[in-house]
Amino acid sequence: MRENTLKKIWAKGDAVINGWLSIPSGFSAEVMAHQGFDSLTIDMQHGVVDYQVAVSMLQGISTLGVVPLARVPWNDPARLMRAASGAGARCAPRSTREPTTATTPTSRPS
Repeated sequence: MRENTLKKIWAKGDAVINGWLSIPSGFSAEVMAHQGFDSLTIDMQHGVVDYQVAVSMLQGISTLGVVPLARVPWNDPARLMRAASGAGARCAPRSTREPTTATTPTSRPS
């Protein structure tokens, strides 16, 4: 399993530089992975990135040490688990703490 370098960066008090991926392409994800970001977030909530495309994007990101993150379209346990297969972390949309806590008990209110 890949080391999560984001925790080390935060432990030093430094900021993480994250890129946002909304183009549904493994090639564009790989190009972004070569740009020096600490992490890249695959946006599966907005636009046309579905699970199948996200897998190819994760493959492109995996060529380097960039930490992959995924913004899932809904706070659904099945979608969260599928995203967990390849992404270092998942971000589920929410408006209150209660629905998120039901599926992701480690969530904290922002």
